[in-house]
Amino acid sequence: MQISLYLIVQFALILLFSLILSIQDIKRMTVGIYIQWAAIFSALVCQLIFARQSIWIFILSSILAGAFYFLVRIITKGKLGIADVWFGLFQGLFLLPKFLPLCFGIEALAALCIINKRFGKASFPFIPFMSLGLTTAFILQNIL
Repeated sequence: MQISLYLIVQFALILLFSLILSIQDIKRMTVGIYIQWAAIFSALVCQLIFARQSIWIFILSSILAGAFYFLVRIITKGKLGIADVWFGLFQGLFLLPKFLPLCFGIEALAALCIINKRFGKASFPFIPFMSLGLTTAFILQNIL
């Protein structure tokens, strides 16, 4: 793995917006739409600047991740919030499609381990788990 300005900027964006959105989700169980749009816009600009030739793969990945969370939202009858769908679009802009299942698996495993112990059947913030999945999958994507 070679560290470049591109990787540093991507990781900084992931950490910045993951932290902001996670804190909002934990505190208020809701997330500001404008912050989510800023996150997606920043990720798109980063890809346009650094990965212009391969941006289409990240857009495809973003659509796949967003569609996955939208499908989960439909299946669970709205228990997964629309903010989680928007964060899925953000996730996809950093991950290659083959790393999306890894990201989803990390999120699900982390949520199952923590939620069963702390929350039971109550509603809970899911963006912190999505942030953990994104960060871990991004690191593994760049190591492997």
